[in-house]
Amino acid sequence: MRTVICPGLSALLFTIAGLPALASETLADEGLAASPNMSFNFTAPFISSSGLRGDNHIIKVMVLGMALEDLTVSIPSQMAKFSKIRLQDDTGETIPATIESSESAVKVTFDQPVQPGRTIALNLSGVSLHQEAGRILLYGVMGRRQGLRSSIPIGTARIQVPSIN
Repeated sequence: MRTVICPGLSALLFTIAGLPALASETLADEGLAASPNMSFNFTAPFISSSGLRGDNHIIKVMVLGMALEDLTVSIPSQMAKFSKIRLQDDTGETIPATIESSESAVKVTFDQPVQPGRTIALNLSGVSLHQEAGRILLYGVMGRRQGLRSSIPIGTARIQVPSIN
């Protein structure tokens, strides 16, 4: 029995040891391997950061590609309420917009489309939750780019509420 297992185990180990080299050769052949000269060209808005400052939940969206006409942010089910919504750009200036809110979402329609290269900071202040601290809140963010009829997904902002010990 020992003579059957040892050669079989050796063959299995030899095969497994060769897999990483085979995979990297295949990726290089297909042009998919990482290169030191690799660069990324973002062409759509994305969530650049999200976080917590006191009872303020802040979501920052970087506008790229085309101007952004509106934003819709879904409110997590754990949120009981918030008292105020502020919009600012990367210089701290208020962005003029019409803001509508419900229990499930906040819709922001900008007075003028936000041009590419600017950052939008959405600040929900006075946030209180239905649950105890130490949980993760997920905000779905959608946006409508200039020239499009419907919204596109921008991403999910993650805010972790720390535990109080």
